[in-house]
Amino acid sequence: MIARHSVLVCSVLLPLVAFGCSSKNSNATSFANPDDTSAGTGNGGTPNGGGAIGGASNGGASTGGSAAGNTSAGGTSAAGASAGGSAAGSTSAGGTSAAGASAGGTSAAGASAGGASSGGSSSAGAAGMAGAMPTTGCNATTWPPAGPNSPQMIDVTDNKGAVLSRQFYVSLPANYDSTKTYPLVTAWHYAGGTAAQLISASFGGAFYGVQKGFPNAIYVAGQGLTDAQSMMTGWPNTNGQDIAFAKAMLSWLESSYCIDQNRVMATGMSYGGIMSDALGCQMPNVFRAVGVMSGALFNFGGSSCVSHPIAAWITHGTADMTVDISGDETARDQFLKDNGCGATTQPVDPSPCVSYDGCTSGYPVVWCPVDGEGHTIPSFAAGAIANFFKQF
Repeated sequence: MIARHSVLVCSVLLPLVAFGCSSKNSNATSFANPDDTSAGTGNGGTPNGGGAIGGASNGGASTGGSAAGNTSAGGTSAAGASAGGSAAGSTSAGGTSAAGASAGGTSAAGASAGGASSGGSSSAGAAGMAGAMPTTGCNATTWPPAGPNSPQMIDVTDNKGAVLSRQFYVSLPANYDSTKTYPLVTAWHYAGGTAAQLISASFGGAFYGVQKGFPNAIYVAGQGLTDAQSMMTGWPNTNGQDIAFAKAMLSWLESSYCIDQNRVMATGMSYGGIMSDALGCQMPNVFRAVGVMSGALFNFGGSSCVSHPIAAWITHGTADMTVDISGDETARDQFLKDNGCGATTQPVDPSPCVSYDGCTSGYPVVWCPVDGEGHTIPSFAAGAIANFFKQF
């Protein structure tokens, strides 16, 4: 079942991508920015409010920047320890994977090629320290406050040496315990959106609804800067500013909270999907998995993507006239190449998703094209992404 919303697209020229004006109605109300009380559409007009998840968000700006892959410690986990505690012991190009069994002997989730299926893993949430790569924030007696009333600020230096002040919000799981490692999910907002919206329940639940299905994780939502061309908040990655922000934010989080560096994920829709694809491209040795909705991966000249496997779950509407599906097909093909996948697929839940055969063990690529749909979030996306992340 698809979440249907009216989609109105106005032409905007962003780096590398141009979108033309069009309209697609799906017999539902406009999904405009809820923080703008004047938002709304009339007779095919343009929403007065800011960017919308499925509305006037022209989420196609280039992630363009030249930031090279991060080489921070942690690599990626080779998930796959069997119950009882024996480590899978595989190594990856980015360093040795820690994939052992979680505390209590539960499996750390050997994801198969059909990785989106439910019940494929068990170590969601706090898992002690066994099989994890803990951060310096573990065992701390105090930690920074989190929640919608506690925005955090850090200074970030871009590739040109400019220092930018960046904001983000953190959400901790209930009964957070610094002696246990937690997965980290980074969420990236759509064009014109805000981090404050993602930490709230504005759109089907906090963090795109993923937190509801995967509650035992630390969540963070970064705030995008206003793009000089579109005049909307987003992730243009000018001078590598947004990849640098992701790296600096991760460093802050790892020193502040107890995080498993082997289980760092990214998710987002529209411009947030574009940012998630960019992280999967440029930082696959840091991020374990991405869950992408209506995103795109732009051509960086073939030199910016780091050759390293990363698990990927991607959905996109075939009739999306805001961010064309070809952008996510490019991302899919990049991840298929990085993961050594074959060309054949197998259907997996939820329909219409398929998982590619032959991928490196523990690094599935799941592709969910939604026939005839535009720039919308499928109703199955939140639960499917949560289940996908749980297996790692």
